[in-house]
Amino acid sequence: MGEGERGDGGGQPAGWWRDRRTLTRVIGLCALAFGCMLSYAVARPACESLFLDAHGSEALPRVWILVAVFAAVTVGIYNRFSTRVDLVTLYGAVCVITGGLLTLLIVAWNAGVPYTGYALYVWKDIYIVVLVEIFYSFANAVFPIRNARWFYGLFGVFGSLGGIVGNLGVGELSKLIGTEQALWTMIPILLGCWVICRVLARRAGHRPTASRDDKPGAGEGFAALRKSTYLLWMLALIGVVQVVITLVDYQYNGIVEELYPDKDLRTTIMGRVYAVVNTGTIVMHASVGPILRLLTIPRTLLSIPLLLGAAVVGFAVHPAFAAMAVAKVASKVFDYTVFRAAKEMLYIPLSYAEKTAGKALVDMLTYRVAKGGASLLLLVLALGATSVWISWINLALIAVWVAITVVIVRRFRRMVSRDEEIRGRH
Repeated sequence: MGEGERGDGGGQPAGWWRDRRTLTRVIGLCALAFGCMLSYAVARPACESLFLDAHGSEALPRVWILVAVFAAVTVGIYNRFSTRVDLVTLYGAVCVITGGLLTLLIVAWNAGVPYTGYALYVWKDIYIVVLVEIFYSFANAVFPIRNARWFYGLFGVFGSLGGIVGNLGVGELSKLIGTEQALWTMIPILLGCWVICRVLARRAGHRPTASRDDKPGAGEGFAALRKSTYLLWMLALIGVVQVVITLVDYQYNGIVEELYPDKDLRTTIMGRVYAVVNTGTIVMHASVGPILRLLTIPRTLLSIPLLLGAAVVGFAVHPAFAAMAVAKVASKVFDYTVFRAAKEMLYIPLSYAEKTAGKALVDMLTYRVAKGGASLLLLVLALGATSVWISWINLALIAVWVAITVVIVRRFRRMVSRDEEIRGRH
């Protein structure tokens, strides 16, 4: 059995807190989840508001394409280290680099450097996906499914608490000192995460399995992808899901820009909506363990697109801000909670290279490249489609989401039976 795996026949893992390394990992990851989402809760509404103020919502498809390009570059760099460096140490290094880049970007914005709004938007989209990727790659490497079912919900709760603090705080800060200056609060948050990583790596890190003599680089991720049709289907799933969520996000940003033209007021409204998202995620994160225990991973994954589809139908039938806000909140809540937890557990039975280098290619690249694909779609739809038509197109994509999920969960069941999933043999 893995660390902390012993327990009853499917309930919470008993006795894990008596294993020092497991306890240290759980506490450390809870702290990192809080700090990571606290930082992003400051960065996201601030950077999005600054971007809208400088370039308007019509520029969103262009910046999403830029995000896709930089994501591809980032994956290549990340895969040079992900299978050879302790992942917690890598997490801390990314925090330091992120803080340094933010400092340069804030100085550039205040100096009036052109297109800094684009750079800030790309920066906030890239740094968070890297940190989340490292976080779950480490968790997938050290926790079996039986423990992950409960721990991932706990990590999500702490992340949501950090998000609520940040989302509410950034609104107040933007009123007092301005949106641009509020971004400075991220620096001490990122440095705090770096300190946590230093302690966690020393006391409960995870030695990578790849040899330092192996040839590193983005090619390693592509090699893992070519050898695994399972990863290819995962790539398709993530791509479709992110296109759906991006289309919802585009509609939401358009309505917010139209109804709230004042920059600082818009930051406050967006912060409040994201605070609702984080409140909802706390409830859902706390329910991840029982949901996955009751429904199992396959049924959970199939239920999510059906529920999100209902929210999208609501806006298509009644295209008002309240209905759009519900669809926005639903897309984010489901994506951040049960979908994230269940999706991550699909990687646990795979080899270490598949769930680090291969997973990075699937998750990091596809999450952001999908925005580029959605951008091209939006540019075509902008020629004549209304916001309501975008909703109905999104429903068609949700049907594709369901079909791909059916294929993946069948393959997952070939590797992990229901009994093995519940009793913790993986």
